[in-house]
Amino acid sequence: MKFTRFLSLATICGLFFSICASSFAQDKPGSATVVRITGEVRFSIDNGANWKPMVVGQVLVAGDVVETATDGSVDFVLGGNVPKHVVQRPDEVAPAADSGVRGMSGYQSTAEQNIIHMDSGTVLAIDKLTVGDTGVDAVSDTQLDLRQGTIFGNVKKLSATSQYLIKMPNGIAGVRGTSFLITIGGNITVIHGSMVVSFTNSQGQTTTSVLTPGDSYNIFTGQVSQLTPQQLAREEHHLHLTITLEYGVLTFVFDNDRTTIYISPTSGT
Repeated sequence: MKFTRFLSLATICGLFFSICASSFAQDKPGSATVVRITGEVRFSIDNGANWKPMVVGQVLVAGDVVETATDGSVDFVLGGNVPKHVVQRPDEVAPAADSGVRGMSGYQSTAEQNIIHMDSGTVLAIDKLTVGDTGVDAVSDTQLDLRQGTIFGNVKKLSATSQYLIKMPNGIAGVRGTSFLITIGGNITVIHGSMVVSFTNSQGQTTTSVLTPGDSYNIFTGQVSQLTPQQLAREEHHLHLTITLEYGVLTFVFDNDRTTIYISPTSGT
């Protein structure tokens, strides 16, 4: 059964995007940088066998799994090559240096960044993350595995030879320059851009749909409904507050002595 499911997902991936192997000849491992944390968040480099606390500034690579607690959330920006100091993953991760300033951010994101916000009670694995250049345009290959919970995402417009896939327990979604909300056990909602989704129901029937702005896809029934203009406006507002880190904390680091000053949006200190 698992083998059959794997073949099915692989087939779907192939249907979504046809990518020539030569296009990725210059691909290099990519990374994601944690830019905001609230509550408790942990990560694993061995698929959940061992867990370590997440910290702001943490660099994530393919193979990592991130989990947020019931009071936790985390935002990370995807893109860029893996820093040299991360190539050899350490056995130990330093204690959370930001434990006294949780909720603070060292990054001000923009709409043109590939951003993932993990809500509370969410488990997400980074299956693949590569970046490269064909000589014509930038190429990226992102494959995430949403195992539990809810994520918001903002993906800038991809080149024709790039792909961005989000796997779920009973299906997969292909993203093409999209702002979206996905809840396991609920709906996939597209706020901007488009998305192709393919899911298999409990009877073994697979349905594939193309979603456009305002479409909400029920993961279990395969039905697509349309948000009202008011509902879409609320989702856009929620996404803006979540993805742009509008209320995040600014972090200033002085080059001369590396002193770091955190400014809280709530206390102003």
